[in-house]
Amino acid sequence: MGDGLVLLLVLVVGAVTAFGLCGYGFGTLSTHGVRRADRVTRLRVLAALAGAAAAALYTWGALHVLSDWMEVEDSGAGSAPLRPCLAAGGPKKAAVTMSADVQVLPIRLICHTRTGESYPTGMPGYINPTAAFLALSGVLLAVGAGYASGHKAREQERNG
Repeated sequence: MGDGLVLLLVLVVGAVTAFGLCGYGFGTLSTHGVRRADRVTRLRVLAALAGAAAAALYTWGALHVLSDWMEVEDSGAGSAPLRPCLAAGGPKKAAVTMSADVQVLPIRLICHTRTGESYPTGMPGYINPTAAFLALSGVLLAVGAGYASGHKAREQERNG
């Protein structure tokens, strides 16, 4: 599958995931109420919102990569050296840059030189680490919600 199709797929899946998790999180919170929600509900809502933020940020990164990739694929006048590679590596590296391709994890565009060197284009440096932190936080919150739900069920079984 081509790099453009992969990026479009990432954009669609990321946007749907972000909106879906936001809908679940805020819908659950509005159903239970902020003050009446128990610990399990709050953990589930926080997990969903952290996942939504991670998906949204990853999608934002994919938009940056798509923009750079479209510039690379533009083969019109003034397309050599590759503009995103020129901005990221400077004129010396860009003069020997032959191609660029998309890397999905972490999301970035990689420029390849004739000498075998590879370097990423100038996507904002905060996107991948922050998306990874938010995704890991969402997973840990979801695991905590599952543990708290099991603990609550055992307590109710013991008492009732």
